[in-house]
Amino acid sequence: MPQTSQSAVFQSALRDAVPPKYVFTFWKGRVALYGALKALGIGPGDSVIVPGYTCAMVPGAVVFLGAKPIYADIDPRTYSPSLGSYSDAFEANPRTRIKALILQHTYGIPGDALQIAAWARAQGMAVIEDCAHSLGTRYCDDRGVWQDVGSAGDVAIFSSQWSKPISTGLGGWAVTRNKNLAGRLGRFHEEECARPSVREVSFLAGQLLGRSLVSSPKSYWMAADAFRRLARLGIFIGTNEDGEFEGRMPERYAKKMSGLQEWLLRKRTASTALLVRRKNLKRVYDEALLASGLPMLHVADYADPVLLRYPVRVRNKAQVIARAQQSRVELGDWFNHPLHPREANAEAFGYRRGICREGERAAEEVVNLPLTERTDERTARKAVEFLKQVAEI
Repeated sequence: MPQTSQSAVFQSALRDAVPPKYVFTFWKGRVALYGALKALGIGPGDSVIVPGYTCAMVPGAVVFLGAKPIYADIDPRTYSPSLGSYSDAFEANPRTRIKALILQHTYGIPGDALQIAAWARAQGMAVIEDCAHSLGTRYCDDRGVWQDVGSAGDVAIFSSQWSKPISTGLGGWAVTRNKNLAGRLGRFHEEECARPSVREVSFLAGQLLGRSLVSSPKSYWMAADAFRRLARLGIFIGTNEDGEFEGRMPERYAKKMSGLQEWLLRKRTASTALLVRRKNLKRVYDEALLASGLPMLHVADYADPVLLRYPVRVRNKAQVIARAQQSRVELGDWFNHPLHPREANAEAFGYRRGICREGERAAEEVVNLPLTERTDERTARKAVEFLKQVAEI
């Protein structure tokens, strides 16, 4: 299949990030997921197993195709479903046409991807790896061979949205080594995806500039509030559009990545420095949490994570977040619902309280520590010291 100009551009730029063969870039990561599902033939009457601790726009992509999400609860240590919980979700729906499974690496912590993918294929399911949080993460097979995330599934999706390890403001891409699947993804990309408007790209460029000017840990809460206000006024391109949280697919949902985003992605994937920096910050957090008597992250022997955020469980999450805002300490509250954010209409995506109890417990307990470009060792240790003072463990 001939490569599109966009996918050809990134063959070399993404060589060290994913195992590339066919790469397709999109305006948002959720569009990459939607395109991957569509290329797999997902549609009305089908079901897809989805993690019960994720962004609402993950099941949103399933719903927008007329299919049904089935939720798998998470392992409390990895924050993603285990093989057992995927199996439980599959067996609980024996008369359902389950055609695919979304294998998510939450916060950059890899799930047991190779075993899960092998099991899913044995059940006749395709596997989509959701690598939105996990660029640079690796997992190890039973021979001791390390592989980059995205290697286990039929197709992998990545995100370069504002909060992700490599950011282009908005953006995402899909990767597959399956030629037939790539053909269908390519047709979706070329025939069904519009180019973003000049207005959209101009607004995005302005937001990228504005973000660079207010990018510091102390300005985190002020900037987040300002961006939300601008989005409500229609002069900020938010990650989410009207109706998405109610399960309605926006107009012009399917869009290609702009030239600006492509340029930024080439530039930022040309170096591994940001990913190495995240690994170093994880070590700082490990040491500081251990010294403070706070819980460290569990990492399995098969995992070599590059974290998006460092999750810590607390019993007084609401109080901790409120105090962090008052003290101008950068601290994340996501996922604050099994289908984050809590403002989303979970029932529109087929989720009811009690389906994923571990996901609900994590949403009530987890705060996450930053590993962004503006986070240095001093900031990281200060955040841990703040948690030691205010968190109930």
